[in-house]
Formats: sequence, C-alpha cells, structure tokens
Amino acid sequence: MSEHLAAVAETTKLARVLGISDPTELDFLVDLPPAAIREYRERVTDRLFDRDTKRLKGIAAASKIVPVALSSKMAERAFGPVLCAAVASAVEPHRAVDIAKNLTPRFLAECAVQLDPRRTADIIAAVPPKMVTDVARELLSRGDHITMGRFVHVVPEPALRAAAPVMSDPDLLRIGFLLEDKTAIDRVLHIVADRVAGVIRAAHEQSMWAEGIDLLDSIAPHNRAWIGDITAGLGGEVLDALITAVAELDAWATLLPITSAMSEHSLRLFAERPTVHDETVLAAIMDAALDGGQWVNLLPLASHLPAEQLTFIAARVGDQDDDRLGDLIRDAHTAGLWSAMIPVALALNDDNRRRLAGLPVMGEPEVLTAIITATADHDLWSQVLPLVDALPEATKPTLASLIGDLTREQLLSAILTASRGDNIHTLVDIALAQDQQGRARVLDLIDGMDDIEEFLSALTPDTPNVVWEALIQVRAEIPARLLTLLAERARELGRDDDAGELEPIAAAAH
Repeated sequence: MSEHLAAVAETTKLARVLGISDPTELDFLVDLPPAAIREYRERVTDRLFDRDTKRLKGIAAASKIVPVALSSKMAERAFGPVLCAAVASAVEPHRAVDIAKNLTPRFLAECAVQLDPRRTADIIAAVPPKMVTDVARELLSRGDHITMGRFVHVVPEPALRAAAPVMSDPDLLRIGFLLEDKTAIDRVLHIVADRVAGVIRAAHEQSMWAEGIDLLDSIAPHNRAWIGDITAGLGGEVLDALITAVAELDAWATLLPITSAMSEHSLRLFAERPTVHDETVLAAIMDAALDGGQWVNLLPLASHLPAEQLTFIAARVGDQDDDRLGDLIRDAHTAGLWSAMIPVALALNDDNRRRLAGLPVMGEPEVLTAIITATADHDLWSQVLPLVDALPEATKPTLASLIGDLTREQLLSAILTASRGDNIHTLVDIALAQDQQGRARVLDLIDGMDDIEEFLSALTPDTPNVVWEALIQVRAEIPARLLTLLAERARELGRDDDAGELEPIAAAAH
C-alpha cells in the first residue's frame, strides 16, 4: 500500500479507538509514517486495557465459580460490552466461548467493537463459524467494516468461509482496506476467488479505487497474474478508470508489478488503452520505473505500447548517462527480460542505440547469449539485427558462435527476416565469421531455400562491400548453385569484378 493510503487506513482505525465519529478529523496525521500512527493506536489501546488489570483479573477469576448461564446474564445485563471486552482476555478461551454462546449477536457485535485482537486471538479462533457469521451480519448492518477488518487475520478459514456470503462485494473491498494484518488478504482471496471480478467492478462503480488499488498492492506475487487478468477482462471502461485513479494517486509502483505479471493478451489490452498513451501518464510511469525501482516491471508493458509511446519511453531511457544505462541493461538481463528490452533498445535514436551497443555490459558473452536466445525464441530478428549492427567489432566472434548454435528453423527465420529488411549485411557478416563447419551449414541452408530469390534480392547497390568481400573469401565453400546465383546477382548490380570472382571455375573458364 502507498504510504498515504496506509496512513488513511490507520487514522480511520485510530478514530474508532479515540471515539471520533468522523475519521477525517484526523487528516492532519496522514503525512506521518503509517507505522507511527499504528504504534500510537496500540499504545492507546494498551493504556485503556491495562489501567484496571488487577480488577479485571479479579472479575475473570470470579466468573469461573459462576455457572455459564448466569455469567452470560451478568455479562449482558450488568457488565455491558466495554467491561466484557476488557475482561475477555483474562478468561480461559473455551469458557469465554461458552459464555458467548448464550449472548445475542447484537451484544456480541458491541463487544467485538471493544475487543483487542492481540489479546483475544485465542478466543476468536475458538468461536464457531455460525456465531462468527451472525456477528458479521450484525456488524455489517451497522456498516462497521473497521471491526471486521481488525479480526480477519485471527478468524479460522472455516469461519471466514461461513461468513463470506453475508458480505457484499463493496463490503469485501472496505474490509480489505482496513485489514489489521495485510498478509491476510491472500487467504481472503483464496476464499472469495469467484467474487474478485465483482469486487474490482465495485471499486469502479462506487468510486472506491483507493481501496481497490490498496487490494492490488497488498496481494502476494503469486496472485498478481490472475488478478491482473481478471481486471483486464472487465473491459476498457474499467481499465481506463483504474489507470486514471492510479495516475491521480501516483500509485504506479502498485500497478506496474500487476501488469508485469499479466498474460500477453491482458497486457496487450492494457497497453492499448488511450489513457496509458497520455504523455503525462507515461512520464509518471517512467518516474516510477527509473526513480522508483519499477524498471523491470515496466518493460513488459513498454514492449506492447504503440510506436509513438514506445519512442517516448525510449527517449527517457536514452537520457540516462552511461553508468545508469548500463545498470538498466543489467537489471533487464538479470530479470530475463531481453524480449521486452529489445523493442525499447530498437526505439532509441541512432546515437543512443550505438551508445547502448557500445557499453561494456553489451560485450559480455552471457549477455550476448541471452540476447540471441531471446531473439530466436521470440522471433525478434527484425528488431535485433539493427541493434547487432551497432555492436562493436570485438563482439563478432561471440555472435558468430551463437549463430552456430541456432536450430535450422531459427537460422532460417533469421535469414528470411534479414532478406526482407535492410540488415542482410549484418547477418551475412556474422554468419561467415563462423568456423568452416558453421559457414557450411549456413550456406547449405541458403542454397536450399525455396524462396532463395528473396535472399538474392536483398543484395542491393547499397549492400556494403564487406559482404561481397566475405562471400568471395569463402567462395570455395559455397554450393555451386548458390555460387552461380550470387555471381548473376553481382553482375545484375554492375559488380562485374565481384561476379567474376564468384563464378564457378568451370563457368569462368568457359
């Protein structure tokens, strides 16, 4: 939860302890650390409970010699809810529950308001599910979500399951916001998994996005993917409202971990929303990414943004100095996110792309391996070849060995992609830098291509001389058919000298 939202939740609970009916009267405290507000609330609670400890223990001891039925009568008619709540922690749990069974849900609800869960967890854990349900119904009829939230973490799962049906979707949202122990949210989600869509929809329909965003912030990492997918599946109107609320609350540090866990389909739906494309929103997202530790959570989203927005993201990345840019690359590499980093790198302007390619981290064999592996696995050759073209010459041997490790299908995909773009020279240069066995494999693959004309047509008047020189250098290894076709293509381009060098010996003699 953001510090502000956590402070709001804490001041709401503090107002209850202090007997203040309107929590906004404590808004002057929301700039304080939430932990400090909670510590103060607990100290106030301790002071209230501990001031008459000796007397309360005496009352609890006396209750042991009085029949349960009589103790129940005395509790409701003589002691009242405040005294009963104070005495409860000094009574043996099972006896306290036996007494409670004879009390009305209304009176039990009034007692619950006064109880301190730190002192009565054993009693709450022993309360039968039906009694928990009855008390929950009574509390909710009063709109008392504070008391509900304070006890969820000490209520056993069977009792929570029994009580869940009496809670509406907005009730669940409010209770989740006011949970005393936020780690309990995942247990609640497990119990009401089929209602999560309704809870998120309630956040939208009742303008309770602060509570909804708090829920997203509180869930464990293993729950992010399905929660994110459910949210994306609720439609563009809900997504737009969520994005707007996150922007207003500056809660991108909460939402980006959710989007990064989404499925490809859900993330695409999110990235398509016009509300994400606004430059003010994108700037806030980049602030969270670059300054708020959310860089690796941004990358999956960035790779799905339209070209204009991706360029905006890349420009902010390109503004970083070399050390910071190297750190961003290292973080992406460590997180295994090259398939998302590559589109960002391609969206850099030429100067920044070459600056990135020249950084020391980009020359590390394990980084180059990860780049080529991600490229082959996700068929990103059209995006990677311009980046590879910018890499220093010293990386060529490593890249050549990596090309040799590709499967036939991956290598063919690389060749076809290069043939259809402006980077055939990049691939040819690296492929021919392999050892003889590797070169033979590539040349045989090209020779056997069904659409070899597409490869040949990629050799244009603008193809660098180094490509022709490399082909001539390995002419003895080139299959005869391919050699003939390369010679013909060179002659078509007016490169008669190259054509003469490439023509098969028999043809040249003739």
